[in-house]
Amino acid sequence: MMKILVCDHVDTNGLDILISNGFQVDDEAGITREKLVEKIPEYEIVIVRGRTKINAEIVRAARKLKIIGRAGVGLDNIDLKAAKESGIKVLNTPAAPTVSVAELTVGLMLSLLRKISFADREMKQGRWIKNELVGRELQGEKIGIIGLAGRIGSQVARILTVGFEADVWGYDVIRPRGIPGLTYQLAGSLEELLQDSDIVSVHVPYAPQTHHLL
Repeated sequence: MMKILVCDHVDTNGLDILISNGFQVDDEAGITREKLVEKIPEYEIVIVRGRTKINAEIVRAARKLKIIGRAGVGLDNIDLKAAKESGIKVLNTPAAPTVSVAELTVGLMLSLLRKISFADREMKQGRWIKNELVGRELQGEKIGIIGLAGRIGSQVARILTVGFEADVWGYDVIRPRGIPGLTYQLAGSLEELLQDSDIVSVHVPYAPQTHHLL
């Protein structure tokens, strides 16, 4: 039976899936670095989120380790070079937060347009300033998405287009192939998108092509 060490909080539903598939799962969420170095030689798989750093020291101590699983997208907390040199696979879950991040993005747009946070703050101070809380509708706004072709950018576009009938267009460093079921316009340049959008939402990873993009 392969042993999995879980170093950060993972929903119990996910842990139950692993257990039901025959893995021994030891939930050590919040484990210290010192304790991790001590315990990791016993395990074939380790699961982390953003808190736990898997550096070269930990990789060297992981004599049985075959897989580092990152419950999330970013891999900046894992020494990829050390893992590769030790023959350890590094896996992540890039699609997992797509809907959550896209919904939060649209929620922030609504909050800004309808002055929700401002109204909440003023009400808590005992002030009802109705005339200052007139906002704008999301429907019909021209929204520029930088990174339209990506998972999150395309999901934001889908919510805005289908749910709010917003006018969505985008710009990508790499020209997108298209989003199934949606039609959209592409800006000829980043400058054009920035000049002609009512709202701009940025959804790109850090890479040489996106360095100092804005």
